[in-house]
Amino acid sequence: MHSRLKEKIMLQGAADFKVRVSELGSLEIISIAGSSIVQLGDRAELNASVRGLSVQREINHEDAGDAYFESYSIFDKPLPAFPAPSSEDDYLFMRKQNKNQRISVGCIYVIAVSSAASILIGNGMKTTAESRIKHIRQFAEYSSPTP
Repeated sequence: MHSRLKEKIMLQGAADFKVRVSELGSLEIISIAGSSIVQLGDRAELNASVRGLSVQREINHEDAGDAYFESYSIFDKPLPAFPAPSSEDDYLFMRKQNKNQRISVGCIYVIAVSSAASILIGNGMKTTAESRIKHIRQFAEYSSPTP
């Protein structure tokens, strides 16, 4: 689908999206990091992404050298796509009816939000979030003593 056509469809969808009032009693978050988002209210689209290398080494990092994203294929792979419906029976239809114009939430307590996560109190149309982290453990090579 062409970018302009896709954008036009998104904007038309956003215009049809009814705005509702979000009410929140209280929100307490201890820690938020890594491309995470906290939003109170409505949004049309969210794209969040995190790339990380986590390297644990037995020897000093300066002696072991640098690690590069380009060295690992996990960072170059495309996002998996949902399979296209093969017949009319494979489509998902959803109908919803909001009986109240308010979204009322009491108290929320969150210890941590990380790695492209989202907390939304309100309406959200489209969300894409991706977190790719490569964990590496490198152990020092020990030469065995000669008898």
